[in-house]
Amino acid sequence: IEEAAPLLEGQELLFGPERPIWPDDQIYYYYDETILVLTWKELRGNTVYTISEVKIAHPSQFRRFLADGVYGSDKQYMTTQMATTVNAVTASSGDFYKFRMNGIIVYEGKLRRFDGQSVDTCFIDDKGDLIFTYRGEIAKTDEAQRFVDENNIRFSIAFGPVLVEDGKLCWIKDPYPVGEGNQYYQRMALGQRDTLHYLMVTACDEPPYGPSHTLSIFAENLLDMGCKMAYNLDGGQSATTVMNNKTINYVWQRKVRDILYFATYDVTILDNYSTHCSV
Repeated sequence: IEEAAPLLEGQELLFGPERPIWPDDQIYYYYDETILVLTWKELRGNTVYTISEVKIAHPSQFRRFLADGVYGSDKQYMTTQMATTVNAVTASSGDFYKFRMNGIIVYEGKLRRFDGQSVDTCFIDDKGDLIFTYRGEIAKTDEAQRFVDENNIRFSIAFGPVLVEDGKLCWIKDPYPVGEGNQYYQRMALGQRDTLHYLMVTACDEPPYGPSHTLSIFAENLLDMGCKMAYNLDGGQSATTVMNNKTINYVWQRKVRDILYFATYDVTILDNYSTHCSV
């Protein structure tokens, strides 16, 4: 962490000696001058949380990868398999976009699918910031395209709901089409604490503890972790945190069609980033 001071630029980490690390568990970390990742487990209530904290130097290091690297592929792979393919430092499962036809999908800077009525959508812009729209907020395809263009959106995730926005809880206990919000269920979320500073968090039924949390409890814990923005991802057996090509949280890993991941910085990534984000 001391070596990473230039990368952190004064930002405070969630991780530290005061964290209630799960006893006898391993702390995983990776650092080079472009990325710092710390991954650990802690007990919250009666549920084990796996937290992967990430600070990167450049927005291009935050990416989404679809099975076979192709939008619309029918192939499915383990999160660990796809993380290995793209040489991810850390990765998580995404939204299983091909299984559910909900939401607004942007991939490689292009609007690929429009359904603005059913779920909240999480967009990632060219600065690496999370931007949310709520179900019903964007009514037409041309409005969605304008939103993508005006905000320089690189990619999106369509699952939800939004859990935290601008440091405030957003989840309301009303019917939501995915995610079993009011049930005790294994959870996966993406959070943003600060500029290019993220959390990937799972809440799982890890023996001898459990059950996992409702979305309301999950959202409260993400806010407590300092997330200014947080978005719910596909949970259950899809909820997977990977580091060093290894599954860190306790889950019977299932095959999925997409992942979110963070990579170390290189010229190839920068070239792709410039191409996809040009206006």
